[in-house]
Amino acid sequence: MASSLRNFRSDDRSAVLELSRHALQRPAEQVGNPLWKTSDELESELAEWEVDPAETLLVEEHEGAVIGFGGVEVSPGWEHADLFGPLVAPEFRGQKLGTLLLEASIERAENRGAERILASIGTRNLGGRLLLERAGFRHQGTASAVFRVTPADHRPVEPGPPGVTVRPGAPEDLDMALHLYRECFPGGVFPDAAWREGLEAGTVYLAESNGTGLAVVNIDLSDRWIYHLGVTESERSHGVGSYVLSRALADYWTRHPGDALGLSVSADNLPALRLYRRQGFAPLLVVESFELPL
Repeated sequence: MASSLRNFRSDDRSAVLELSRHALQRPAEQVGNPLWKTSDELESELAEWEVDPAETLLVEEHEGAVIGFGGVEVSPGWEHADLFGPLVAPEFRGQKLGTLLLEASIERAENRGAERILASIGTRNLGGRLLLERAGFRHQGTASAVFRVTPADHRPVEPGPPGVTVRPGAPEDLDMALHLYRECFPGGVFPDAAWREGLEAGTVYLAESNGTGLAVVNIDLSDRWIYHLGVTESERSHGVGSYVLSRALADYWTRHPGDALGLSVSADNLPALRLYRRQGFAPLLVVESFELPL
């Protein structure tokens, strides 16, 4: 069939949501983006993008119906783009629509000045893996487990370690947050500006004792995602990480009640897996990461 790729539009959202739900329910079709289960999740994430989604997301159309979805998220100041999809309706597979969506997504990232594209797919999505590898994507690191938690399922940690307090960070805490981030995630790709924005929004949380930063966690409002739970080396295995996460969630939900939050963690990081499960996080999928230098 002839390709009918076009820019994503607001009225495509319900059809794209169905493609996302379909993929999430089937391990052989899962991708790392999107992970939308509800219209609220889709609306919330796209509303926070700095670049209009219509400029970087695409759909494939057939006789007026959306049958495929893909694209990238590219934020100013970031060196990489995040791949979305590609997702194709089951009855239209085998016609190279996934390849067309992927090629167009790469072009969108290049046009926006991204230096590389990051992608992730379910570990059982062999077709998706072949698609990425044929386009030049390279496998990166170990598999990651994706979890979700809701306010109803969360099991708080009380009390915390003696002398440890947790609070939302403020702009003047940038140096502390960056010090913890760089110690705990030496290969991290978050630019300083992203940490500054999180501190201004009150969604970067710090654990401290006598004014010394011990741990940090960042909750991204746009995609409802928990990033970078990190604890300084001297305080690990003392309950600080579990406590800062628990208090951060409690504070976040006072301002954003009902939000389900996600996170990913290396699938072989057993201490972290136990921490998340103890607090009520439920496993969603396991993904592998890929990268395409541009």
